[in-house]
Amino acid sequence: MARATLCYTCSMADLMIDIEGLGTGPDTTILTIAAQSFDPLDTGYHERHYYARIDLESQQARSIQQGTIDWWATQPTAARDEAFNEQDRIPLDQALDELAKFIWQSRLIWANGPTYDMNIIEHAYKSYNKPIPWQFYVVRDSRTIYSLWPELPRPATSHHALEDCRRQIDMLQATLKHLDVKELK
Repeated sequence: MARATLCYTCSMADLMIDIEGLGTGPDTTILTIAAQSFDPLDTGYHERHYYARIDLESQQARSIQQGTIDWWATQPTAARDEAFNEQDRIPLDQALDELAKFIWQSRLIWANGPTYDMNIIEHAYKSYNKPIPWQFYVVRDSRTIYSLWPELPRPATSHHALEDCRRQIDMLQATLKHLDVKELK
């Protein structure tokens, strides 16, 4: 997906969020943001998704860690090309506004370890004096769910934020099905 895309076709559903960035701290520079709507107790995902490449020039006050730059240099060409492609980037504040509209339509917000993705996104909202578009109690950690099924098959991470959202959804749904979970609150 070359441009920021937003698709609305489903009502209140859960949302998986993933970002790619240039560091690990809350103020890291964000390369891409993705969000995918889904039902954790079903299979697959809905059409409703968001994906944006973020303009690096719009993030002058955010940090870049050399160790993360070095790590990106070791990633597959396709992952680097997607993360660093200069085409169709939008300013971070625009992406945050678009993402907020998407988040408000969601029930639970999942991330593969919310201390990375959610902390970075929350810091970004705060740096623009924008309201956080979720309540603290709706954030869920999919990695903790995966740990409940140690034999869970784990496909490789692509480091394309939207593809990784979908991979994480597949693993979450498989784990919940394996554990025979019938309801989430």
